[in-house]
Amino acid sequence: MDLNEFENIIYDSNSLYSWDRLNEARFLNKVLFELHELLGSGFHDYVFFVFSDHNKGRIPSSLHFITPKKKILIFVSDETGADPSRYSEHYHAIFKAYIGEGDFSKNVFPFPLGYVNEVPVFKSLPVVERSISVFFRGNLNTNRIDFYRSLSAWFRVFPSKRLLSHKIYKRLLLWLRRDFSLSVPNSILIFNESFKSGYSLECYGKILSDSKIVLSPKGFSSTECFRIYEAMRAGCVIISEKLPNIFFYKESPIIQITNWREGLRIANELLGDEERLQRLQDETMAWWESKCSEKATASYMLSNLLKLGDSVVK
Repeated sequence: MDLNEFENIIYDSNSLYSWDRLNEARFLNKVLFELHELLGSGFHDYVFFVFSDHNKGRIPSSLHFITPKKKILIFVSDETGADPSRYSEHYHAIFKAYIGEGDFSKNVFPFPLGYVNEVPVFKSLPVVERSISVFFRGNLNTNRIDFYRSLSAWFRVFPSKRLLSHKIYKRLLLWLRRDFSLSVPNSILIFNESFKSGYSLECYGKILSDSKIVLSPKGFSSTECFRIYEAMRAGCVIISEKLPNIFFYKESPIIQITNWREGLRIANELLGDEERLQRLQDETMAWWESKCSEKATASYMLSNLLKLGDSVVK
């Protein structure tokens, strides 16, 4: 399915990124295809606007778009967790990624992040048959300094309070050490200088499919990140910092921790308990299928649209 196939799916012209540079494009395409399948001819009672902004404070150009159809805004990329309720009177419903927690307007709903377009999915092996014990590779941003320090006893005594700018401090840490893979046997634990600057996305997807446990530290602004959805889809057991108490994470099998010394301790305990590890993998894959996959997301959207009834914003 392509946006151009339907007149009622529009990529908002005031989006920060072009459609071909949008990380979530493939996920969004598949979600809207599944929603089309669920709604049938009723799909054309709506007009869907996809809007992307990344902490820039842009306003959707569709805000004052006049149509007799029900306007739906799908707002992605904004990691600040901002509440879009200020726009709610202009849309029948708003679905927003990185929404965090709050007292939202009755027609504003959280939306899952999905996965980066080019990260492939491979056949899922039972977790006990995978060769990589613990996997993380990602950018050393400001929120991951304590995670970095937790991976080595030496770096735990290294100053965490920085007199240097983060850019220089990060370069210093990466120069001192960026690969902590030996901290946990048969693992990959490596820090990069920037987003998507490590493995090729093909290689990254392959490694996920062979990893037992994936560590997911906080991103630039939010604990929500693509890594969680990519690892879930790949059948990995996930350890993450605290996630928002919303539909996609509430009561999920994702192990949520308050600090990374605790997280590493839990990872080591899991590696010694194959029965629990396999149970968590089974629960994680079931959670992906029932709560976070493209089909599950479409069903979630439909359920919320039906709750709103037939009122149309004009």
